[in-house]
Amino acid sequence: MTLAGRVRAIWSETPQGLRAGCALLWGTGVLLLGLGWWGDRTDFWADKAFLTNVFSSVTAAAFGVPLALVVLNQVGMAQAEAVEARAGRRLAIRVIGEFAESVPRLVPGPANRLEDAADGLLALERAAQRALKDWESSQDDDALAELRQLLVDGLVERTLEDFRSAVRPGRQAVPAVAEVAAHWSFLNTTVRSRLLETGGAWLDAHLAVQIDEYVSRLTTDPYMDGWLRDLDIALRRLTNGADGFAALRELWRQLETGWEVAEALAGLGPLSRDACAALASAEAGPG
Repeated sequence: MTLAGRVRAIWSETPQGLRAGCALLWGTGVLLLGLGWWGDRTDFWADKAFLTNVFSSVTAAAFGVPLALVVLNQVGMAQAEAVEARAGRRLAIRVIGEFAESVPRLVPGPANRLEDAADGLLALERAAQRALKDWESSQDDDALAELRQLLVDGLVERTLEDFRSAVRPGRQAVPAVAEVAAHWSFLNTTVRSRLLETGGAWLDAHLAVQIDEYVSRLTTDPYMDGWLRDLDIALRRLTNGADGFAALRELWRQLETGWEVAEALAGLGPLSRDACAALASAEAGPG
């Protein structure tokens, strides 16, 4: 930016009242300068040394005081922005810490059982998806052979038991989901806006989108048990042979939903720690 451009920018950032005051003082200074020049031409100041000094000081002040006020205004604005930026970073560190601390409360049971549940749900979902595709192409009951074998082997029961043991879905899951969602909503709106407005660094876009996706999955059903009820209904329909294709499709949908929930629960912990590290690094950077 050129010097003239910088001067225009500083002037435009100066409050309107201060600009009016500056213009008034500068106008007064020009008037006093004209009077002084007239006094020199007519020897008005010849025998008035003290008055001459006072008049000269007032004239200089009429030019200098507005300039000083503009400079002080710029310095004050810069300091206020720096204070606001530091406050925004401290707020971000505090809230992301609270968010990360709230995430483990989503999984009050053994974390390893949640991982086992996620693996089991993924295996069942893939088997149901393959069975659905084979059924659509062949309309043959043999398309269900792999899925039925998994059911016979008890994978569904073990997987659901792992999920219930780790997550304990139902009414007691709601406060934990609400706490996580509230912290993330505040982070992704208020805190994010404050950081960006003050020149701070926000989370990497991919990380923020992934966290938002996982939180959205959980808030869709904060009880985290709706898919369990629907899955049980679909299993009974499939076992009883009633409308096999529709039952299989519904089974696949609920297995996919369950896996997405388990994936979100398992993934939020590492992602929240990554977010903490990212914002802490940004806070340490500026010093």
